Order: sequence, then C-alpha cells, then structure tokens
Amino acid sequence: MLTAAFACRQSDEFACRQSDESIIRVAGLHVLHRHPFTPFDESPSSEAASFVAMPIPEQILPQVIGENFRHRLGTFPVEISNWLSRDAEAELTLNLKKKLLSTRRDEVVAMRPGGQDVAQEAAQIVGEWAGVEISNTGIDALVDASLLVADDLAVLQPVKSADGVEQMLLTAAVVCCPSRWMLSEKMGQDMLAIHAPVAKYAEHVGAAVNTYFERITAEKTVWRSNWIIQDHPALFQPQIPSAPLVKSPDQLWIRMERQTLRRLPKTGGILFTIRGYQQPLPEYLSRSKEIASNIRTMLERLPDDVAQYKSVLTYRPAILPWINQFC
Repeated sequence: MLTAAFACRQSDEFACRQSDESIIRVAGLHVLHRHPFTPFDESPSSEAASFVAMPIPEQILPQVIGENFRHRLGTFPVEISNWLSRDAEAELTLNLKKKLLSTRRDEVVAMRPGGQDVAQEAAQIVGEWAGVEISNTGIDALVDASLLVADDLAVLQPVKSADGVEQMLLTAAVVCCPSRWMLSEKMGQDMLAIHAPVAKYAEHVGAAVNTYFERITAEKTVWRSNWIIQDHPALFQPQIPSAPLVKSPDQLWIRMERQTLRRLPKTGGILFTIRGYQQPLPEYLSRSKEIASNIRTMLERLPDDVAQYKSVLTYRPAILPWINQFC
C-alpha cells in the first residue's frame, strides 16, 4: 500500500487519508497512483515512492510528418541484434509480467484452437535471440519466451476462410501491457477488426496493412512506434476509465510503444511484439523545445474522433495553452 507521505505528494485528486485506503478508486476500477509497473486497479508498494521514469528512447519519439493528420505505417528495418528492447526499465517490466502471469494469467495469456504451432515457433525464435532454449510447447512455450524479454508477444496466423481467402488472425498472445484494450476481445480477429476502435484506421491504413503483411519476409524484420496521452500511467491497463481521472495537464502521462513485425518462416505466421513506455508529460516536454513543439502540432492536428481514441480530447483545451511554456 502507498505510504501516506507519497500519497500526499499527489494533487487534490489523489486521496491523502491516514487510513488503510491511502489512495482512492475512481472511474470504476482505476486506482490513482503514479507507478507504471503497478496494475491500474491495484495500489503500489511503498517502494514505488522512489520511482523515476526512464526517458522514452529517443529513436521512437513521434515526429511531425506532412501538413495534416494521417495514420501511417511508418515502418523501419531493424537489425536482428537490436530486435527487442534492452534498457533500464526492462527488469521492472519483467517483474510486472511475472506478477501478472502468476496472479492474473487468464487476463494476459490466450490461444485459439490451432494456434499451437505458431506459438511454438514464435517462442523458439525469441528463445534463440535471447540465447535460451525453450523446452515447453504451445502457449506454455510462448509464456516462457515472454519472460525472456520486456516486450509483449502476439502471434498472427494465416487462416483460410470458407471462400478460400487467407487472413492473418491473432491466435496466440502473451500481453501484459495492454493500453486500454482487452486481449480476450481481440483473439481470433484480423488486423482491421483488432483496430476497429481506432478512429480513421480503416480509412487511412486498413488496406495497406493487409498488403504490407503479405510482403513481410523472414529476412526483413521491421519496427514502428505510436503515441498516446493518458491520465493513468499503468502499463497493465486493459480498462477504459468511465470518466476523466485528473484535472490538470501536469498530471498526464505520455505513453509510447515500440512495435516490431517478424515473419515466422515455418508456419508463415507473424510475430508482433509490443514494448510500452510511460513518462510524465511535463518531464517529456521538458526534454527539448522541439519535442514539445512536435507534440503541440500533433495535438492541434488531431481530428476530434482520433483525439478521443488517444484519450486526449477532454484534456486538449487545457493542454494546448499549458504546453506553450515548454516550446
């Protein structure tokens, strides 16, 4: 449980009571705290009071492209030696994974019938990259592999429909850091259906994603990144709050994901990896005037429906004048 001293350092929206409930639950299940490695509906340990977020890696920071907002694939080749992330927060992420796999496995692990082979192959590839032999099979192998790296692992499998059309469907996954989506609701879907909640996704990149997947080869691994602003820092955050959680922009966090795509040579599946990072928005904006200006421009360009998806529509009127101090 949070110490009273740590709880008192939060703004008025964070409870500061000398009792067992030193923080409050708001908007349904969300517990207000400032520790990305504690689930969204749990209270951090007292050690979390000393946590300082690592700066999000420079390589994945969002850039202003073009004159108007548009979803883009934005993929770049990656050397296999640099395939997955190794950094100062990897151990914290792995500890979160271990806890979730021990206490909430049904929420973070899933496999559809027929997904054993792609899960197995994906696990073996991760194990080989990490220099560890995977002895388990099927989804248990994928779980073992997920504990070798800080990234989440999701496996897409080529499946033919009744009319003979092949689709890439999500059939096996270990996802411990979902950003306001539930793994159980995504299983068995193709990329278009998985991203149905993403405003303008189908319009901008839906067809392009399917075509791009067809072109991915086992020899060409790629990475991409995305960003979102949230009012809660938890990396494990499958639920969307039913109401805004904070009242001031300086309490917001910026969340970014580094994602990679790698073809599985034997099964023809695709391993999709996701590594999440969270940094307090004021700390992120303070990194440079260019970084702050980029975020301001991108926020200004976001259509309302996309801003709603990115959790920032309610906060945008307050963020835009506030952000000027960093530019």
